[in-house]
Amino acid sequence: MTTLTIDHASRWFGNVVAVNDITMTIGPGVTGLLGPNGAGKSTLINMMGGFLAPSTGTVTLDGDAVWRNESVYRQIGIVPEREAMYDFLTGREFVVANAELHGLDAAAAARALATVDMEYAQDRKIATYSKGMRQRVKMASALVHDPSVLLLDEPFNGMDPRQRMQLMELLRRMGEEGRTVLFSSHIL
Repeated sequence: MTTLTIDHASRWFGNVVAVNDITMTIGPGVTGLLGPNGAGKSTLINMMGGFLAPSTGTVTLDGDAVWRNESVYRQIGIVPEREAMYDFLTGREFVVANAELHGLDAAAAARALATVDMEYAQDRKIATYSKGMRQRVKMASALVHDPSVLLLDEPFNGMDPRQRMQLMELLRRMGEEGRTVLFSSHIL
């Protein structure tokens, strides 16, 4: 059982408090993080993913600190809200590159692309993708190493209704399989 624990975590940037004294435990299943833009959802996800250290408090995965802990990073898949892709690559090339960073081969990338239903466009340049297609390729990249924890920051942005339904079903399945899935949204 994989559990993320946030214990009295705060994060500030200069005089701006982005996250203030959050305590919660997130275990297997699907958890939604709802709040308006600017509420600190992305900052919290970045702390859970190990991209930001808390200014105070702790963030742990099964008791191990997340910040600067490579062994924990191998258990986490993250889909950031901002675009962090190379438009000159094809979808397949992007996911294969991420697979290789985890010491995996192209077969892992093919499985991840199939999971998010992007095989039909995998050989197109990312520059030609819609926002929803970019979201699904980022999702494939996050799934390529079969993580036990999946952190999704505004994953439904730019998706059409069919893509949203498919992603919701995928997240439900992953939660039922015992993965710890957290997604943020500003839309109820």
